Amino acid sequence: MSIMDQESRKRKSRKWIGRGVLLILLMISLFFYRDTLWNILEGIRRVTWGELVGSICLAFFGYSLDGLTISIMMRAVGSKAKAREGIFIAFVCEFYRLATLGNGSGIAEIHYLHEKGVELGSATVLTMIQFALKRTAVMLLGLTGFVYLCHKEVTKVLCSEYRVFVGIGCLIAVIVIFFYLCLVLYSKVANALVWVLDCLAVRIKTQEKNFEKWKEQIRLLNRSGRCILGQKRKMLCVVFLQIGKLMTFYMIPAFLLRGKIDLAVGECVLVMAVAFMLAGVIPTPSGVGALEFVFVLFFTSFTDSGTAVPAILLFRFVTWICPAIVGGVLLL
Repeated sequence: MSIMDQESRKRKSRKWIGRGVLLILLMISLFFYRDTLWNILEGIRRVTWGELVGSICLAFFGYSLDGLTISIMMRAVGSKAKAREGIFIAFVCEFYRLATLGNGSGIAEIHYLHEKGVELGSATVLTMIQFALKRTAVMLLGLTGFVYLCHKEVTKVLCSEYRVFVGIGCLIAVIVIFFYLCLVLYSKVANALVWVLDCLAVRIKTQEKNFEKWKEQIRLLNRSGRCILGQKRKMLCVVFLQIGKLMTFYMIPAFLLRGKIDLAVGECVLVMAVAFMLAGVIPTPSGVGALEFVFVLFFTSFTDSGTAVPAILLFRFVTWICPAIVGGVLLL
């Protein structure tokens, strides 16, 4: 048997092993989420086919905007990526998000960016900057919605009850974004963090290799990040695309609750923006549970739980399960 044939067999073997591991992870994930999935199926039964199809279309349009974001980020490092490549990565990452309890989507994005020709270090930097820009979009919409709703008679009481939590949510988002920007834009901040890791490496010898990797990533983020963020038009385009994606997602509950709630469509969208921002502060696997809790807490102030619960369950289905299914099909 030739060396080429042996290499080919090894590649095929690794591919099948990888698929097997991924299948096992998916089965574990489905078992972990079994109660949530059952509740989602119960919620779907309470909506019409028109509501289901309309919600899926809105969600898929939102993920297409996310894919455009990824392709623009790839072009920021010299790649000639097409929109369809970014959309492919967006859906595939949702599959990995489901299969790994929310922990593998970032790693999957780095892997597929590298597969599409982006250097591995640059792919890591792009993913980190994209995360910061996404958090910026979430905070901008959530804060804008909160300020507007504070002046509306129908939502004034709700806003006064949760203004402390909104403040905490904004503060956490600002700290995360500020940390990333300082790390990217200022060499002194990056050098200070490297110095801290050096001190920790002296004290914790067992983690010395990990500290070295982190230091390398910090230097890379600082060196490459300034070049990427310096492309202001592309970065502004990314933020606006993320705002468009979020607005599309926030339209789904407004579409489902139209005529069933004491809020106008615009007000419903803004309440969802505030709920989404607050849910991001609560750490849960894939974000499941946190958004449902905040959504029901907010929207039952304007309607009964029998109306609010199916809406958030269908929202979770079309923005979590459906794109993961599409991502799995694209992988196959």
